[in-house]
Amino acid sequence: MQRFEKTVKNRVIFYFAIIFILFIILALRLVWIQIINSAEYKHMALSQRVKEFVVNSERGIIYDNTGRKLAVSLPAKTVVALPDNIINPEKTAAELAEILDKDYNTIYRRIISDAAAIFLQRKVSRKTFQKIENKNLKGITFTEESKRYYPEGELASHIIGFTGVDNNGLNGLELSYNNYLSGKAGKIIVEKDAEGHTIPNGVREAVPGRDGYNVHLTIDEVIQYMAEKELENAAKTFDFSGGSVIVMDSSNGDLLAMANTPTYNPNNFANYPEKNWRNRAISDVFEPGSTFKIITAASALEEGVITENDILTDPGHIYVENEEISCWSSIGHGSQTFAEVIKNSCNPGFVEVGLKMKKETFYSYIKAFGFGEQTGIRLPAEAAGIIPDYQKIGPLELATFSFGHGISVTPIQLVTAVAAVANEGKLMRPRLVKRVDTGSNSEDIINEPQVVRQVISKSTADKTKELLKQVVESGTGTQAAIEGYEIGGKTGTAKHYNEDIYDSSFIGIVPAGDRDLVILTILYDIKGETYYGSQTAAPVFKNLTANILNYLNIKPGQDNDFYFKQSQREIIVPDLIGSDFLSAETSLREKGFNVKLMGDGEVVRAQLPASGVKANYKSTVWLFSEKKQREQMLIAVPDFRGLTGIEAERLAGEKGLKLILDGSGKVVGQSVYPGSRIKSSKKVNLKLR
Repeated sequence: MQRFEKTVKNRVIFYFAIIFILFIILALRLVWIQIINSAEYKHMALSQRVKEFVVNSERGIIYDNTGRKLAVSLPAKTVVALPDNIINPEKTAAELAEILDKDYNTIYRRIISDAAAIFLQRKVSRKTFQKIENKNLKGITFTEESKRYYPEGELASHIIGFTGVDNNGLNGLELSYNNYLSGKAGKIIVEKDAEGHTIPNGVREAVPGRDGYNVHLTIDEVIQYMAEKELENAAKTFDFSGGSVIVMDSSNGDLLAMANTPTYNPNNFANYPEKNWRNRAISDVFEPGSTFKIITAASALEEGVITENDILTDPGHIYVENEEISCWSSIGHGSQTFAEVIKNSCNPGFVEVGLKMKKETFYSYIKAFGFGEQTGIRLPAEAAGIIPDYQKIGPLELATFSFGHGISVTPIQLVTAVAAVANEGKLMRPRLVKRVDTGSNSEDIINEPQVVRQVISKSTADKTKELLKQVVESGTGTQAAIEGYEIGGKTGTAKHYNEDIYDSSFIGIVPAGDRDLVILTILYDIKGETYYGSQTAAPVFKNLTANILNYLNIKPGQDNDFYFKQSQREIIVPDLIGSDFLSAETSLREKGFNVKLMGDGEVVRAQLPASGVKANYKSTVWLFSEKKQREQMLIAVPDFRGLTGIEAERLAGEKGLKLILDGSGKVVGQSVYPGSRIKSSKKVNLKLR
């Protein structure tokens, strides 16, 4: 009996212990759920009871400067599969694979997955949507999203760019202004019952979204179309890899057009090679060639080292550090004023001018005009151009810079720099977006015109513009002339190194009412016998400009005689040795000379030209505070052959050279080869017969 009672007691204790342990475990579990991890379980319970719905925002519209729509958002259907509702997955996959042009196995794996719903293809075309809908496939449904659409197709595609399937910008303004255009999605949180049905009036929270802001451009759709059309026409005539056209309003930096070829359609950008997406007008660099002579001329005129009446000589070449730099004319242009140097696009003449400025001065102007840095146009992938390091620039590099070789620029840099000449010397930041429309409840974001810096004076800018008009009227740019309009401009032809391929260009300043337009045309990698800028880019410029002037209703002027008026009057240079700089400069300017002072002294110790020489009105007289400054100046030796002794001495006096004449008659030989640069202290022997 005692043994039985002991057994029962042990069992009671055992079961009690088990119950106690279970109680402790249950208590600990309740503590874990109710106290320690309560937040997580609260969130789980809430998620079973509520559902969050995303309310997509509408992407902003992109307009041109007249209100025409260049980019809009339209509703689009996305194909969705509900695997649990699909009755015949094999047949369904086969039907969809044919319509969507996708791999059968890929679709089949997706529609038999464990997911409640899965996207098969987002934002399909209306035609594709109708085909699938007509099939009436069980378990296949649609949801509505927003799709970016570009009404004008290829027009301005390099400016606008495109968006991805998620509606985020991937290129162009769609990318750089994505934060403004994309807007902000909203959301609604509602309560559900035990069966998953929405409870009426069960909205717990509503967070309103914000549609994207509308962006208004400076681009004019009509001018943009004209620019693209001219590039298309050029492609039918010339063999080149592509081209760029930029039209800028110089008064405020507004871009009225920026066109490139090859182009692409942003509505189906994936069907084009990536190289077609590139905006070559801002991302490609090229040697500007003779178009850069505008910068050289403006800088030299501003610095006072040259005037339009100064005499320069061109025997067909010039030597710099034993390297021969040739003129496009094999026989040269002989003695000519700087105005004629510009008109004739004479390389040796520009080399002389560039070297007169010295390295520090010329380099500072190149930088001041904006080369070597981004313009700030706010488009993706803008290049900064290539300027050699200052320490690596010697006389030869400086010489080639003067006519646009050895330096690489972007088209947008070149347009912006020349626009400074057209705009009274003020460099403007290029403007592509005029304003961002933020809606009625907030102020618009206005992108005001911005002056970067004053590069040259208004008088220098005006003089440079007048000199450029000669180029179009009777110089190397006659193929760009339009009767009745005072157009100034410059051609450019740059040969690729070690290849018979050229980049040809023309840039022009076109008066258009109360403003000047600057229009640049570039054709890249031209092959064949016709490659000069005057033969290729200039006619493209002419056709485009004529259409633009007609569109803007700019009538021809009454007086088309706009030659730069050069005075033929000559003045004898006075003797200024021993005079103080101030009185010498005053005296020279009163007589009608331009003056360039050299040195830190206060007394004139040397001058160029020498006293007694007849020089052109408004030509430059150099005054030196030390004799060695003049003696160490390197002067290009002209071709004296064929001149009489008197003519040779007069030309030598203008240049600052000393001669020794042997014989009489005309010069038949000279001791220093024409185009060589020698110190003014060195004498040149001439043989006359």
